[in-house]
Formats: sequence, C-alpha cells, structure tokens
Amino acid sequence: MNTLIPVENGNTLQAVRGFLRSLMEKGIVEALFVPLEAGNGAIVPGLVTDPSRLSLANPLAPVMPINSARAVSALTGKATPATIGALLRPCELRALVELVKLQQANLENVILIGMDCPGTYESVDYKEGWHAGNGDLNEYLLSAKEGRNPAIRDLSLRAACQMCTQPVPEKVSIHLHLFGSDTTQGIPVTLEESIAARLNLGEVPGAGNDDPKAVENLLAAHQQARDRELAAIRATLNSDGGMSSLFATCIHCLNCKTACPICYCKTCLFETEAFRHAPDYYLRSAQQKGAIRMPADTLLFHLTRMNHMSLSCVGCGMCTSACPAHIPVGTLFQAVASQVQQVFNYQPGRDVEEALPLISYQPDEWVEIGEER
Repeated sequence: MNTLIPVENGNTLQAVRGFLRSLMEKGIVEALFVPLEAGNGAIVPGLVTDPSRLSLANPLAPVMPINSARAVSALTGKATPATIGALLRPCELRALVELVKLQQANLENVILIGMDCPGTYESVDYKEGWHAGNGDLNEYLLSAKEGRNPAIRDLSLRAACQMCTQPVPEKVSIHLHLFGSDTTQGIPVTLEESIAARLNLGEVPGAGNDDPKAVENLLAAHQQARDRELAAIRATLNSDGGMSSLFATCIHCLNCKTACPICYCKTCLFETEAFRHAPDYYLRSAQQKGAIRMPADTLLFHLTRMNHMSLSCVGCGMCTSACPAHIPVGTLFQAVASQVQQVFNYQPGRDVEEALPLISYQPDEWVEIGEER
C-alpha cells in the first residue's frame, strides 16, 4: 500500500529516524542494519538493536563506504538468528539477491527496505566536504525531487553512480520514495499491508509512487554518461596494449576483490601457495622473456576475477573506489559484464527466483551459434 511519513519542520532525516524507530518499537524487526553517523563526518554501516541508538541513523547521507550486501550476508548466513530489517541502496539490494543465489545469504526473516538513490560520493570526499560545510542534505533531496545529479559544491558523484541506470529499488517490503517528492513535507512510502497495519498507517491516495518524469530525466543523464564511459574504455580495450595497458599500474593489492560484494570465496586462489612462487621461478621467467613485471600475475588475477563474477556484477563501483592506483576497474568490468549479461539475457539482482545462467540448462541455448534444434 502507499502512504506518507509525516515530516515536521522540514526535517526529513528526523522523520526517517522516527519511522525506523517505529519498526523496532512495534516489534516488526528485532534489529536494523542501517548507516550510522560515527562522528567527525564519518558514516558507517551498523546493526542496531536499541531503538534509541537510531538517533545516529543516517540512510540519507550520500555515501556508501561498502556495498553492504556482504555485511548482510554475514548477518544471515545459512540461517538468520532474528528478524532483521536491512535498509539498502538499489545496487546493494541487487548484490544481495546474487549472493542468495550463490548460497552466501538468505532472506528468511529479513525485511528489505529500499530507498531511491540519487547517487553517492566517495567516503573521503564526503567527509572532507562535510568538514568544509558542503554536505548539504537539502540540495541532495532537491536533486532527487527534480530528477538530476546533485550539485553539492566541490563534490563529484562516484563514477559508478554517474552511470547508474537502476537507481530505484525493486521487490522490497518497504520502499522510501525520493524521486519527484518534496520530502521536506512528507516522505512517500510503499510497504506491505501487514507492516502498515502494525504501524497504524493508512492509505494516502497519490502517495508512494516515483514521479516518472524525474526518474526519466535522471536516467537519461546517467545513460548518456554510461554510453560515453563504456565507449571510451572499449576503445582502449581494442587499441594497442588493450587490457594490459588499463591494468598497467595495478599493484596487486587485491583491494578490488575485497570490496566486491560478489567475490565471496573464503580462500582466493591468488592468496594460496599456488601463487606464492619460489625466487627461482621469477628468475627463470625473466630469463625466458628478457624481463617480467613485479608483482607478477596481475593481469591473470583480473581476468580470472572477471571470468568468475561478470554475470553477477551489479555495477556498484566499489572496486574502483578501493583501487589505490585509480584504475577504473568498475567501468572496465561493466564494459565486459554488460555484454556477457546481454548474451544470456540476464540482469543480476532482478529476481531471486531467476536461476544463474551458468548453473541452469536450456535445451535450445546453443541455437544462436549454429547448433540445430
């Protein structure tokens, strides 16, 4: 059903905190996973069991320190120990769906809370901007109302957010609408009727839907940026040097793997003895080729990771954010993943019931390459 969360004195954040608090006080959830203010301008994901601690909740802060799908995976595992509400951005929700399919998380006793996402900033940029007095929440909410990228002085959206074409959450129990809404007057929300009844919330005609024009405007700008960035990186891939040139500055820190919500292997092959070579291995390789780069195996690492997770890549861009060498890892992975996903007609995170293509079989799946029916 569609309803409206009342906002007093234009304080949207306070209204969101009150709504979240009511979910706990009414016993709808026993714990809430939500971004929290950690002081000094920092925002961190947190698990809250005491409703009074929700005075620090700030899901409207335009920053995403991690893709929280992995954190929710850790909270649920094979069985969820309590009823947990998880407030996630759309790319986090899509990643969580993929982890469920990969048997790394489950949604039993999990209430998914989604929020329209105008985009996020790098954590360090946001924190510095907050200290400089540029962290303007009202401008951020106004940009969502008007369907445009926020124009907060001296801050630029993360690259992945500038080219995101799925900023609206889908298939959630609670959906907070920001696009096209004057959230200083009231926050439109769509939620399951059973939850609304326990919160004593009634139907509000006209509430609970994003403004199609606002969403259309934002998607148009993001699609333009996406087409431009993917075209540029594909041109590099097809040029002399290709992928090797893109990863030339990789220092093999594995940060991209650590930040990726889909790279779930408990033990990565590249952190085992298989890739801890003896000294004479490097010398022999150098003698054979005349010279080798150190650290070794960097390109092999990225190619292997790309092969493992391109079908499930949700384009959150956390790999780019984590790269100390400023390699556009996320854009490169999206350039490849989008083509792989198109071949299989697969959109990661679209539906938890949709099987992963590589673990399902269709009798006619090879017809496209010439096999007779």
